[in-house]
Amino acid sequence: MDQATAIEKLALRNVTVTVNGSLGEFQLTRSSRLNACSTDFMEDVIAAADWFDTHESLKAVTVYGIGKAFCAGFDLDVFLGGKPEDVRVAVELGRQMIQRVSRMKALTVAAAHGSCIGGGMVLLAACDFRYAARDTKFFLPEVDLGVPLAWGGMPWLVREVGPVAAMELTLLCDPISAEALHRQGFLNGVAEGDDVLARASETAQRLARKSGFVLRATKEQVIAAKSELASTVYSFNDANLFYAAVLDEESSRLRSAYIAALRERKK
Repeated sequence: MDQATAIEKLALRNVTVTVNGSLGEFQLTRSSRLNACSTDFMEDVIAAADWFDTHESLKAVTVYGIGKAFCAGFDLDVFLGGKPEDVRVAVELGRQMIQRVSRMKALTVAAAHGSCIGGGMVLLAACDFRYAARDTKFFLPEVDLGVPLAWGGMPWLVREVGPVAAMELTLLCDPISAEALHRQGFLNGVAEGDDVLARASETAQRLARKSGFVLRATKEQVIAAKSELASTVYSFNDANLFYAAVLDEESSRLRSAYIAALRERKK
């Protein structure tokens, strides 16, 4: 096979990544946990982004989750099972993951389906193009869990949907439809069911036919402009705020009540 067209593949514990010339695929494969972000999952996503950046001819990468969800956010086993300091470290790793995905050289085109919850929405926001199946379940449960939205999520939301909508999404914790997020400018488009991946792949293929230099330059321009709208420069402090919320008495009490009610509904 011609080296220029050889397909390269890397399978990690929780992600599988593929490069075929100017196109790539980024599969989130922790399907047994709805692609929830455990520590090793986040490490794998960072490693995958690093691997993609070694491919100079790569122009566009399709990002999607295997199984029933795009990403269910921060793994509650890490959140509830770890010591407060361990949780703080994991939250900081999540911030690094979001930053790393957002700064990939190639354009990222995400296809969300099933559940896209909490940190999963932040991960989706870190992608350059975003499509979702019409019945995708979106919401941010963090405040009901007694913690602030982390991983730089607030500035990401403010610049994607505006401060009013960002405040409503984070503080009320109500589910929001794909159509509503599309109207607010968070999504590029909405598709029916399995068609969402084809929609994202079509966009990636269109991008791959354009100049790689111009694609990267334009992405850098957009990143710079977004930073002017709402910078993530202070998001390094998110882990400390999260840590303080874990220790806060009222937050802990409300979190316990929310989790108890959630478990009761699942019975």
